[in-house]
Amino acid sequence: MSANSDACPGPTIRFLATWHQDADELSKDSGKRRLSGRIHILGLGNVGSFVAHSLASRPSPPPVTLLLHNSNLYQSWLQRKKCIEITTNELDDIKTGFDVNVFNDQTWHSVPYWNKDGTAENSNNEISTMAQDVDADEALAQSAQNDERIECLVVAVKAPVTVAALKSVKHRLTPDSTVLFLQNGMGTIDEVNDQVFPDPRNRPHYMCGIMSHGLLHRKEPFQVAHTGVGTTILGSIPPINTLSSVDRDIDWAPSTKYLMRTLTLTPPLVAVAETPTALRLYQLEKLAMNSVINPLTAIMGCKNGELLYNYSFTRIMRLLLIEISSVICALPELQGVPGIESRFSPERLRMMVTQLANKTAANNSSMLQDIKSRKQTEIEYMNGYIVRRGEELGIKCMVNYTIKHLVLARSLQAKNKESAAVPIDLL
Repeated sequence: MSANSDACPGPTIRFLATWHQDADELSKDSGKRRLSGRIHILGLGNVGSFVAHSLASRPSPPPVTLLLHNSNLYQSWLQRKKCIEITTNELDDIKTGFDVNVFNDQTWHSVPYWNKDGTAENSNNEISTMAQDVDADEALAQSAQNDERIECLVVAVKAPVTVAALKSVKHRLTPDSTVLFLQNGMGTIDEVNDQVFPDPRNRPHYMCGIMSHGLLHRKEPFQVAHTGVGTTILGSIPPINTLSSVDRDIDWAPSTKYLMRTLTLTPPLVAVAETPTALRLYQLEKLAMNSVINPLTAIMGCKNGELLYNYSFTRIMRLLLIEISSVICALPELQGVPGIESRFSPERLRMMVTQLANKTAANNSSMLQDIKSRKQTEIEYMNGYIVRRGEELGIKCMVNYTIKHLVLARSLQAKNKESAAVPIDLL
């Protein structure tokens, strides 16, 4: 059952006029060419699909291009009838009308949803019967190569593959572009700067976001269950490490202003804009909670709620949080920010972890799901981040270090069982 009967709304002249008006307002002062208003989304898991669906739910949706990283995913897109489906309270809300770029043979191919005359490639009735018959490779062979610049990019891939994903679109990003990272963990921007944009003059502008919506993957790609309404906290990332000193005078690029305005005016996202310092504090709070719940559930193979009312888990949790609190309170970029010691005290962090574990008691953590799926975990961007920052500050985080390697060992064990691998040093 669908909660939206007309789930195929397409761009109209009125919508185009709205985009161009916003783009004109945001670009007039810069003296640069007008923004197109198009938003690209890289990573179509739970978060990326939810963002795309939310943008399509606006009364005047902006043009959205989905970046699919291989032809197999494009084949799934065709089989899913070129739609994204969000299920809320057992009601399916379907959105279509997305343009698609597919990465194939080291080249991006453009597959627009809309024909030049403004009509859809197929009517709704035709899609259901024809999509199954379309061969992705054949469709890509007939598609055009696409190297057009990307103005606004939402990155929703897993942290470990961020560098590889951004390298594929590096040539399409300019110093006028804005990249929004919607991911778990911390430290990816440092890696991107080192490995993708080492020259500061060529870097795009950065934004980060923290999403607390309840999102669960369903059986098929591009299907997500929205299990709980949360918020999306957004903020720009200054090009320097110190935070509080730049909060009072932030000069946003036109593409950053446009992306921030569009997302905060998209009701399903429940998005709010914060200063760089406030955003960093929210990121660190989420990092602390993820660095307890994710690794412990991944190691033990249990649901989030099973961490509660268990004395041994409680002892490990306290030791982890003592180290995490020590590192966060000593971070040089937070010195001078009032209330850090109380906000990140071990007791307050433990209360937050307990509340989150209780709220998501029936859920499997994303790290446990990654291990079950034989995927690389985000442990290096959670406990690994704490260990690295601690080393910089002369703080030894032995408990976090141990937990990190237990997760890595658990992940390797799962892969070895699947492949029946024998360690080479035992031969």
